[in-house]
Amino acid sequence: MKNKYFDHLLGSQNDESTDQEKRLTKNILDAYINELPKKQIEENQRIGVKLQMKSYINDDSKQTIEAGEFLNKLLLIYNINKSKFAELIGLENGNLHALLKGRRKFNSKIATLVGESFNINPELWMFIQAKNELKKFNSNYKRRKTKIKLGDLIHRR
Repeated sequence: MKNKYFDHLLGSQNDESTDQEKRLTKNILDAYINELPKKQIEENQRIGVKLQMKSYINDDSKQTIEAGEFLNKLLLIYNINKSKFAELIGLENGNLHALLKGRRKFNSKIATLVGESFNINPELWMFIQAKNELKKFNSNYKRRKTKIKLGDLIHRR
C-alpha cells in the first residue's frame, strides 16, 4: 500500500498528506518548538532518549547500542562537558570515554549515579548492559548440538 508508514505508538498509518501539507505541518511544529523555553526542549529530548532506551530493550534486532551511546546523547542535549561530568560522578576522564564507547561496562554504581543525574531509572541502564552482554555471548557461543532437558537433570528416587 502506497504512503503507508508505521508509528510506534499508533501502529500502521496511511499518509495521504500532500508535500505542501507536510511542509506546512513541519513549519507549524518548528514555530511551536522555537517558542518553547530551552529547559522544556531539553526535557522533551531527555524523555525521547529514555523512550529510545526502553524501545531498545524490547527490540529483537541484531543491532547493538551501547548504554554509553544513550549517555552521550544526554550529555549533548544538556551541553555537559564530559570531563566535568566524569568528575561529578567520580570517574576518571578516560574511564568515562571508555564507558561512552562501550569499552567499559555500566555497573550498579555508575548506573545509579547516571540515573540520578538524568532522572532515568538505573535499572534501565543495567538492562541495556545485560542485553548487550547476552547478545555478545550468544553471538560468540557455539550452540550444543543436543539440548539439555530438564527431565535428564532431575534425580528421581
